Amino acid sequence: MVRTLLILGGTADARALAAAVRRALPDVRVVTSLAGRTASPRMPEGEVVAGGFGGPSGLAGYLRAEGVDALIDATHPFAAEISKSAAEAGQWAGVPRLALVRPPWVFGQDAKVRHVRSMDAAKSALENGGRRVFLAIGRQEVGRFKDLQGRYFLLRFIDAPAAPPPFADCRVLTGPPGTLDEERELLRDYAIDTLVAKNGGGDASRAKVDAALDLGISVILIDPPPPPPPPRAETVEVALAWLDRL
Repeated sequence: MVRTLLILGGTADARALAAAVRRALPDVRVVTSLAGRTASPRMPEGEVVAGGFGGPSGLAGYLRAEGVDALIDATHPFAAEISKSAAEAGQWAGVPRLALVRPPWVFGQDAKVRHVRSMDAAKSALENGGRRVFLAIGRQEVGRFKDLQGRYFLLRFIDAPAAPPPFADCRVLTGPPGTLDEERELLRDYAIDTLVAKNGGGDASRAKVDAALDLGISVILIDPPPPPPPPRAETVEVALAWLDRL
């Protein structure tokens, strides 16, 4: 029987999972870990622990100390190091671990989408094209594109950056993604000709890609790394069923 569940969160999927567990399994103590990278994150139901654990050994120690019976990794698809730590920590501590994996977006063959495997590949794809670029990759890796001068960059972060971005000509927006109509208007207002984004899957941030395709704008999508080792689930419902079986 599961008494304490630790969710590695920070995503909409993790919040939905925490709420579903609280409804379906009210006797389970639900704890969600947030990395602390966002100043005012949306809080999940249940308990919250902020900050990292110090790698797999630190996480394994937490699992033992808190009597965690189940671990669900519901982090972002690009959080490969955290997912690796979760798999190792669960094994070391003898705690069942499940990865809640968000499938990447899939587009038709005629869609104007170029798939790349890394930030460096996305940068290379921009070198011969794209003069007004919506660089929608978050703030941590924006500096990788600083050598691409002579371009206008539109950036959007959840929180305002501590330092100005490394571009001579750019505009920084803050806040979450908008609706399809809002994203379409944004792309038009800034005369964007190229969108660079992470293929993170889910509904929350897809609107900008659909809006770009509607407007005939080139899209460069950085595909996620390989998923964590099994067991895996693609929906909250499947994750909840796994937890119930424990």
